[in-house]
Amino acid sequence: CVKGRLMAAITYRGQLVIIYSLLTFLFIFSFFSALYFITTGEINALTDNLLIQMANEKISDFQKNPEKYPANEVIEILGESHFKIIKTDTGVLLKSFEMPRESYINNNFLQQVRDKGRIYMTIKTPAGSIRTLFISFDEKYIIQTALPMITQENLLLKTRNLFISMTAAALFLTPIIGWILAGRAVKPIVKLTEEAHVIADNNLKKRLTFKYKGIEFSNLSLALNSILERIERFTENQKRLVSDISHEIRSPLTAIKGNIEVTLRRRRSVEEYEETLKKNLDEIDRIILIANNLLFLTKADTGGIDLNIKEINLGQMLERVVINKKHVIAEKKLNIETIWDDIIFYGDEILLSQLFLNIFDNAIQYTPAGGNISINASKTDSGVTVSVKDTGVGIPSNEIEKIFDRFYRVRQNLNMHETGSGLGLYLSRWIAEAHRGKITVESNIDKGSIFRVYLPFTKTASP
Repeated sequence: CVKGRLMAAITYRGQLVIIYSLLTFLFIFSFFSALYFITTGEINALTDNLLIQMANEKISDFQKNPEKYPANEVIEILGESHFKIIKTDTGVLLKSFEMPRESYINNNFLQQVRDKGRIYMTIKTPAGSIRTLFISFDEKYIIQTALPMITQENLLLKTRNLFISMTAAALFLTPIIGWILAGRAVKPIVKLTEEAHVIADNNLKKRLTFKYKGIEFSNLSLALNSILERIERFTENQKRLVSDISHEIRSPLTAIKGNIEVTLRRRRSVEEYEETLKKNLDEIDRIILIANNLLFLTKADTGGIDLNIKEINLGQMLERVVINKKHVIAEKKLNIETIWDDIIFYGDEILLSQLFLNIFDNAIQYTPAGGNISINASKTDSGVTVSVKDTGVGIPSNEIEKIFDRFYRVRQNLNMHETGSGLGLYLSRWIAEAHRGKITVESNIDKGSIFRVYLPFTKTASP
C-alpha cells in the first residue's frame, strides 16, 4: 500500500521525529485546550457568583422599604452598580443601567423567570459582552443584575493568544528537538550497523563491542554477535565442505582411475576383470558413503535436522546393529559378547542406530581377526550407558580427542586397510549431543579401546 511504501522510504530517525512531533503537538494542544476551557468555566462561575451576590444585596435593600417607589416611576441610581428591579405587573421599577436590544423582556420571559427562579444570559453589545442574571423574589418582583465582561474577555483573549503562540512554537521547535533526540537515540544503532559492516567486509572473527549504555543495545549486540557466529560457522563449514570433498573424493576416484589404467594395459582374464570391478565398486560405495555423510554433516552444522523423538527398545536396536554386521564378523572370526535387557528409551531411532553402528563398525575395523568385542547396555536412574569394548590396536593417548574430528583417522597400524569415510565418530558424537548425551573413550595401545555412550532419560532432545 501507499502508506507502507511511504513509511519504508522514511528513515527510522525520521519516523521517530514524526511520532514524537505528533505526540508532543497533541499533548500541547490538549493541555492548552483543557486549560482554556477550564479557565473559561472558572471565569463564568466567578462572574455568576458575583451576580448572585449583587442581586442578594439589592434585594435586601429593596425589601427594607418596598413601598418607597410608586408604580411606573423609574429612578436613575448613579454609581457602579448595574441592576434593575422589575415589578411583574407594572414593569421596571428601579434601574441603574440601560442595555440595547432588551425586547426579549416581555411577559412570557418574566413568567419563565418566575417559574425557574433564575435565568442567566450573555448579551453581546458593541462595547463588549454583558453577563446578566434575572432572579424572582417576593412573588411579584424580579431583579436583574449585570456585569460587563470586558476584563474577563481580555483575560481569555490573552489565554488564546498564549495558546496560539505555544502551538506555533511547538510546531516549529518539536521537529528540531525530535530530530536531535532521535539522533541520540539511534546513534548506537548506527554505530553497531557500521561495526557490523566492517566485520562482514573484513573479518568475521571479530565481534561487536558492548560499549553502548542500555540493556536494549546489549541485547541487540548479543543477538548480532550470535548471528555473526552462525555466519562465520556457516562460512567455515562451506569452506571445509569444499576442502573435504576435494580431498576425500579425490582418493577413491584416483584409486578407480588407477585400477582401470592397470587393467587396460594388457588383456586379462575374466577373474581379473571381475576383481577390478569389485575394487571399483568398493571405492564407489565409499564415495556414496562420503557424499551421504557430508550431506548429513551440512544439515547438522546449519541446524537443518529435526529429531524424531519416540519410544524405542534399546536392546532390540543393538541386536539389529550386530545382525547388520554378521557377515564381517564371520569373515574376521570375531567373538561378540552382548549384555543388555529390554531398555525403553526416548530418542530418534534412525540416528541412534547410526550412532551405535558407527561405533560397532569402528571396533570391527580396528580389531584383528579372532579378537573379541563386547557390547553392554545398562540403565541407571538418570539414563542409559552403552559401552563397546574391543581388543583392537588401541588409540594413542594424544590422539583420543582427535578421533572425533572430521575425516581424522588413527594411523597406528599402517597395514590395516581403512574403508570408512572418516566421519563416523564425528557424526556419532553429534547424535549423542543432540540427545543431550556424550561419548567417552578409554584406550591402550595393542590392548583395545572402550567407547561409552551415555544418554539421559528425556522425552525431548535438541540438536
